[in-house]
Amino acid sequence: MENCFAACGCDDFEGVTKADLDRFTDKIENVLNDEKGRKFFRNFMFTSKMKDGRKVLDFWEHTERLLNYRGSTENISYRSYLRDIDRLIDEAERIDELDFATMERLATARESENQEEIVEILRVLKSEATKALRREYNAFRRQFISK
Repeated sequence: MENCFAACGCDDFEGVTKADLDRFTDKIENVLNDEKGRKFFRNFMFTSKMKDGRKVLDFWEHTERLLNYRGSTENISYRSYLRDIDRLIDEAERIDELDFATMERLATARESENQEEIVEILRVLKSEATKALRREYNAFRRQFISK
């Protein structure tokens, strides 16, 4: 496959084209909003030993999944959703870059089971996680932008 791009010594970049790489190095949102981009970014962080960055990326993905939840507060899956929110709160406690006040707001919204407020706070947390990945993303760009 002549358009494939594998540059960092990892074996798991099959299918990443030069066009993908160009898009991924334009802005962090392009990487995070693309499943292949996130995998590429995660593998870069793994080979670069960026454990904290991978932890934040996991958090970002969990937040994204919870933002895409579709259900009503009346069904059983909503209880599962709330348990997932509890796990996200626990996960966030191990990420220093996240705002403590935002986490308190999420815990309060979780206790009240107010889904609209939970979604609003999840959006803020997703944005904070994106900002927390800037250092790792800048290293990613430096690695691949000159290629």
